[in-house]
Amino acid sequence: MSDLKSAFRQVYKNPGFSAVAILTLALGIGATTALFSVVYGVLISPYPYAKPGEIWAPGLRTPNSDQTMRHYRPDQFREMSKLSVFADVMATGPARALLAGEFAPETIGAIRVSGNAFQFLGVAPLFGRTIQPSDIQPSGEPELVAVLSYERWQKLFGDDRNILGKTLKLDDQTYSIIGVMPPRFGWWTDDGLWVPLGLDSRDLRGVFPIVRLKPGVSASAAREQLHSWQLESARINPSEFPKEDFKDHFDELSRYD
Repeated sequence: MSDLKSAFRQVYKNPGFSAVAILTLALGIGATTALFSVVYGVLISPYPYAKPGEIWAPGLRTPNSDQTMRHYRPDQFREMSKLSVFADVMATGPARALLAGEFAPETIGAIRVSGNAFQFLGVAPLFGRTIQPSDIQPSGEPELVAVLSYERWQKLFGDDRNILGKTLKLDDQTYSIIGVMPPRFGWWTDDGLWVPLGLDSRDLRGVFPIVRLKPGVSASAAREQLHSWQLESARINPSEFPKEDFKDHFDELSRYD
């Protein structure tokens, strides 16, 4: 109490010095808080995908390799989606495209995603809409629509929100812009865009599946069913699987985020 009384006397006798000291402390605390918020948001806190603990990435391991992810044909992805241990399965097809037209030519990430991808991840757009199952035609052909990343939107259009319906030239095809994602969303690209993933069985480009386990299903149970399916697939299409023995495993989504 004696120290407190002495401190208050000093504050009263030197109001100018006290005001500067208090302001300096306030600015220091505010700056520290702001810096921590940025570090936490960018480096520590994961992007808030819906129920991330339920999301897994299938892979294969062989005695001579440690493959953490495996690509599949679109028709194999469709078959995997039918396995009873999975509540939902989405697919990603990494790709790049030449952006041209009214903009300076540039090769950017044009990530192909299945029609359920954004619902699977549970992330809403900043504005506009995301890719939907209806953006894949019954024939498997994708509609020519695109969702921009926040950074790509800023680079091409600044803060202009009146871009829905405008078009982009990607690999000599005209895509309509349907939405823009929030700043921190960066599924396989931070400054590119997302387009629908076609499911034409003739498409030989590989896709990477990401799965959600059904409630109550363990990773080991899912791995067992997936392994049985993959053994049958390897019997039908042996050239698409390792010749040596392989086993299946699951990695948490955070390894690829």
